[in-house]
Amino acid sequence: MIPMHVLKVGDIVNAAFDGGMAPGSVIQLDRELQQICVITGDDQECWYRAEDLYPIPLNAEGLESLGFQLDGKPDPDGSVLYAKGPFSIRVYDPQTFQNLTLMYRSEANRVLHHGLAMHELQNHYLDMTNVHLVDRADLEH
Repeated sequence: MIPMHVLKVGDIVNAAFDGGMAPGSVIQLDRELQQICVITGDDQECWYRAEDLYPIPLNAEGLESLGFQLDGKPDPDGSVLYAKGPFSIRVYDPQTFQNLTLMYRSEANRVLHHGLAMHELQNHYLDMTNVHLVDRADLEH
């Protein structure tokens, strides 16, 4: 479950329905009714409660889907760097995606000793750059 107070429009989450899961993007939040509208890959818009939404763990494929590219070869310590413009992520354990450093220009680096979910990366990116990682216009047909 993802608490509603951490979700933002554009966040990528897994939505549970009929015993299955489907990845989708948050397109609207109704805090009064405690519901979140998510659009899935098949362009289905549905309203969910927070307890029906789950994080998608960040991995190499997820970073690439968000426009990040592997920057060079692994460092001698085994870490890899993914970059998208001036924003970069150093992954110290590429197998598990644990121990990350988020870097953006002169912003203070954010060192995380755990993994991230896709929506958490999106929210860190927004906090550090003041720009949405996913173009919100793409989510609204």
